[in-house]
Amino acid sequence: MEDLFDIFISKAREMKAEDFSILKVPTIIDTTPCFSILDESFDQTPKTLIVVDEEGKYIGLISPKNLIVLFASLQSDITSVLSKTKVFSCATARDLANQNLPIIVNDDKISRVTDCMIKYESTVLPRAKTKDDPVEGLISINDVLLAVRNIWKETSFDNEHLVLNLEREEDE
Repeated sequence: MEDLFDIFISKAREMKAEDFSILKVPTIIDTTPCFSILDESFDQTPKTLIVVDEEGKYIGLISPKNLIVLFASLQSDITSVLSKTKVFSCATARDLANQNLPIIVNDDKISRVTDCMIKYESTVLPRAKTKDDPVEGLISINDVLLAVRNIWKETSFDNEHLVLNLEREEDE
């Protein structure tokens, strides 16, 4: 009989991005000024925005972390930055967007999702149905952890089994 730990690992590895719901977030145009971005991002949860160009093509994501980088890159404290409204009037969504995050598609395995979250130090990634489709929303680390927890519960796996399996792996 297959060990519960092996069943758990097998089920977790079979998961794909399509097994998770798409977290819908607002989309903004890349030319949106900084003040509008601040208004938009703080009025919703999660505080992440999808940035697209005028034709709707994905550019990147803006998270609170990207907004903080704006302050840090000026090597000023927040009070100094806020007093210089010219800085904000010049910054746009394109300037602030994280354009390095890979797009997750439905066929991506959970291992790619988690590897990308770790590599890019992000708790959310942009998500589309296929590589040719527009980004529809986000896949979040909360969804991944919830799914793993549910598999854990489905296999009736408990901490005692985990300890035994870890000890077995160390002995091998």
